[in-house]
Amino acid sequence: VSSLRVVGGTEAMYGSHPWLVSLQNRGSHFCGGSILSDCWIMTAAHCFTSLSGVRVLVGEFDQRVHDEEEQVFLVKSVSVHEKYNPALPMNYDIALIELNQRIQMGGRLPMVLREVHLDLVDRAKCKYVLQTLKGSMMNQRLVRPQPSMTVLCAGPETGGSDACQGDSGGPLVCPAGSEGHRWVALGVTSWGKGCGRSWGNNSSRPPSKRGSPGIFTDVRLLLPWIKGLCSVRDGPVSDINGVIKNPRLHGDRYDNNRLCLWSISVPPGYSILLEFDLFDLENDSYCRYDRLTVSVGSHRPVIFCGSVLPGPVLLNNSHNATLLFSSDVSRAGSG
Repeated sequence: VSSLRVVGGTEAMYGSHPWLVSLQNRGSHFCGGSILSDCWIMTAAHCFTSLSGVRVLVGEFDQRVHDEEEQVFLVKSVSVHEKYNPALPMNYDIALIELNQRIQMGGRLPMVLREVHLDLVDRAKCKYVLQTLKGSMMNQRLVRPQPSMTVLCAGPETGGSDACQGDSGGPLVCPAGSEGHRWVALGVTSWGKGCGRSWGNNSSRPPSKRGSPGIFTDVRLLLPWIKGLCSVRDGPVSDINGVIKNPRLHGDRYDNNRLCLWSISVPPGYSILLEFDLFDLENDSYCRYDRLTVSVGSHRPVIFCGSVLPGPVLLNNSHNATLLFSSDVSRAGSG
């Protein structure tokens, strides 16, 4: 695991992990990620409850100083796996970020502060450990290992080495080939119980004292989804009437766990007028589930949900606007 706050690790050598990025919100690191290509980043789905103020830093080795080869990008779009479920064991905890510009790959791109070496845990033992956590998690969320479980475990039973808060989305990597010079991403850091806490004797402990190995999304199981998404480079398009559509989705229905981002810009002297032809989202007084958020500069965002068609929205004196649509784990509307 290569990230910022790993437990029991050592400081990484400058430039030794050129695939790692830092996701930051208003200057503060909150999650990690891995470079897949010059415009795609792989991270964890649970990192994205909001896109407000998110930047992607490539070449971030030491947060205390500005690194010469540091590159900063804005987020063009985020695709959360449609089967992502926040209930433990947090299946399909993976997301892909499309950057607004291409990464300059030349030179050394230092990424990380610390690294730790973890051994993989046998899959059957991983399932058993997750079962011992049942009823011990916050809010009594149940851990339900399933045959289609998309997570893997890594770390010693005695604890002492682990990922921790702030490491979410970062990669679990391993050397490939006889020379060991090529590295592949095996997992995406997802969660765990007790940073570096032992877990070998969980059954003899009270629930609140039990620990877990590091829990990672198994990238191998999700390669078809990753490859299929990254191969689509066309973003949302507008038809001749200016209606924004997503070419990846047909018709006017949306799926579960969707996160769609659109940026609208007009020349100086013009204003933005938003008109909605169809609005059928899950209804809630606080728009906590499915919602459309319209943001303009530093103004307070406007949030829409429900099935009542909003009237026209005129954004006066605004040259740029951002529309963020998000849906939860259940569908209670059409789009």
